[in-house]
Amino acid sequence: MRTSVHVVSLVAIIILLAGGTSLLTKLRAQPPQGRVPAEVDNGTRSVLRGTRPPIAKLGQDVGRVPPGTALQSMSIVFNRSATQEAALQALIAAQQNPASTYYHQWLTPDEFGARFGMADEDLAKVEAWLEEQGFSIDGVSRSRDRVMFSGTAGQVEAAFGSALHYYRMNGETHFAPSADLSLPAALAPVVRDVANLSTIRPKPRLRKPKPRFTSSQTEHTFLTPKDVATIYDVTPAYNAGLTGAGQAIAVVGQTSVSFTDIHNFQNAAGLTVKDPVPLLVPSTGNVAEFTGDESESDLDQYLSSDDFAVLKGALAVLSSRSTDLRARVTSETSEL
Repeated sequence: MRTSVHVVSLVAIIILLAGGTSLLTKLRAQPPQGRVPAEVDNGTRSVLRGTRPPIAKLGQDVGRVPPGTALQSMSIVFNRSATQEAALQALIAAQQNPASTYYHQWLTPDEFGARFGMADEDLAKVEAWLEEQGFSIDGVSRSRDRVMFSGTAGQVEAAFGSALHYYRMNGETHFAPSADLSLPAALAPVVRDVANLSTIRPKPRLRKPKPRFTSSQTEHTFLTPKDVATIYDVTPAYNAGLTGAGQAIAVVGQTSVSFTDIHNFQNAAGLTVKDPVPLLVPSTGNVAEFTGDESESDLDQYLSSDDFAVLKGALAVLSSRSTDLRARVTSETSEL
């Protein structure tokens, strides 16, 4: 599989270097070419390797799916010809190239199907074969790379040469083909997969991280300054000398704070220990610590600590008051 992908990618590069634009224009002007022979002989079969899912090999077989079980939204998924695939890769590259006339010229699903989908006559042959097996045709995708159909488990076994069985694994029960599927030899070369013949679905691979800073009271997870710098990818800004040096961050509150709390946070987060500059707004009373507000003010100071976000070189200025500050904030803090 990797070799074929590399070959297609190499072909796409060669197409771009040797007149890729003309090939893309040619594909736009002409419909897809037929690839299925005139006669589809159901007696001559080819096996689609790899279509038996892992659960059929590793799970516990707990019995056959009853033949009359109705199955909806199955589909035959087609591959692209080598020419189509190479042209598609060339188009994708051209769409990302500002110098190309195809730059950001995106395709609608119908336009995609007209250039990279199956030919009308091939779709008709596949639909005819499915109907001969007793299936009902539900439709063709706009990208013209799959035919949707419905039927029964018994019809699936007869048409694709594999019975559907139930399997139990990791406490779950699913049905899936018990063997690799087979198709008429005339159809197999253009078919990539027969989809939705099982109830197995992809599962997220994300695992919940174990953060180092989690509240022992609420179990909420908090970000450290360096987490924020990583998330927003500000390292290039740091490397360019944009650290916030010479700037001041004014944090306005109504209580004094414990510098010990700030030191503990900075040490735990691996930051440079730096005290904020305390400033009592004139004519607002004496410095005092209010227990109900002190923890929140600590958090404000943590967020303005050295190395936080893109202002790791900035100076934090803590303005506090002990009486009503609302009428004085604008005029007094302008002196900072």
